[in-house]
Amino acid sequence: MKILITPLDWGLGHATRCIPIIRELLKRNYEVSIGTSGGALSLLKREFSELKFFELTSYRAEYASNGSLLTKLFFQLIKFMRAIRAEHRELDQILKYNQFDLIISDNRYGCYSTKVKSIFITHQINFVFRPSMKWAESIVNTWSRRQIRNFNQCWIPDLPNQKFSGELTSVKEISFSFIGILSRFQKAAKQSDTYDLLVLISGPEPQRTIFENLIREQLKNSSMKVLIVKGKPEEGEEIKSRGLLSEAGHLLSTELQRAIEESEFVICRSGYSSIMDLATIGKKNIIFVPTPGQPEQEYLACKLMAEGTVYSVNQDKLSLMEDMKQTKNFSGLFEDSDTSLLTNAIDQVL
Repeated sequence: MKILITPLDWGLGHATRCIPIIRELLKRNYEVSIGTSGGALSLLKREFSELKFFELTSYRAEYASNGSLLTKLFFQLIKFMRAIRAEHRELDQILKYNQFDLIISDNRYGCYSTKVKSIFITHQINFVFRPSMKWAESIVNTWSRRQIRNFNQCWIPDLPNQKFSGELTSVKEISFSFIGILSRFQKAAKQSDTYDLLVLISGPEPQRTIFENLIREQLKNSSMKVLIVKGKPEEGEEIKSRGLLSEAGHLLSTELQRAIEESEFVICRSGYSSIMDLATIGKKNIIFVPTPGQPEQEYLACKLMAEGTVYSVNQDKLSLMEDMKQTKNFSGLFEDSDTSLLTNAIDQVL
């Protein structure tokens, strides 16, 4: 069996949650190739250097510096539509010279074919916007569901009770299957604390750098032992230390899991893949800082905080030392990593 995996390069989460799918397919001795771009391409090349890679068009998403993300994205719609058409043409060219039995696309709307069975992975069929943007929900959701119907199946990385996706998958118009919690990590025993705080930076610019600079400013004169992972795979995996502060551009899955387990506190964006990773490890003492203006991350952070699971704070209200104290009032993320839903979905489709 020859399978092509095509994760979106909008941040690194789409690529990281494809890692357990790739591992499962390789375990079955299937031939796996990967098509993506940007940081996602760099990350997966480091994780699976032996696989064949195709470079696809990048969406090159840009975030607003003032938190007005939806407005910023609206003015990039033409660019995104061109990217979807371009990746569809690129896929046709790949299929012209390479035979595949299955395409698995993580949020790349253009990576489907009428000649090859195609799967679409998403945790967000139902887009949930702020009250001021509610008028746009039906427009975006109608368009998205129409695009998903180009695929043979839709897979949702969550449990059937919608434990993490909640309203994001509360929709009946699309036929889909839940494939369980997708994480590159394996549940392991608690390690002794090496770091007081682990900072995980991620997402498109300029918000990635704004978040990093804010953290660095609040860490000035800190007596904590801190590790910052900057979410830049192109900078490599070496951890460089200067006094109490250590940093790395990127860490491979094994090293990142160890860093999370060996840190008393973790601060990061409330991205869906980060939630699944932290839940698989069973992490407590988490601070979520949703990307300003990103409805999905704001919804997930608000949902988990209301459930008493994870403490969340808006970026402009971040007060690191005080927020670390608040995490003690929340239970943390816990979920058994049951792979049966994913293996059953693969069995069904193949």
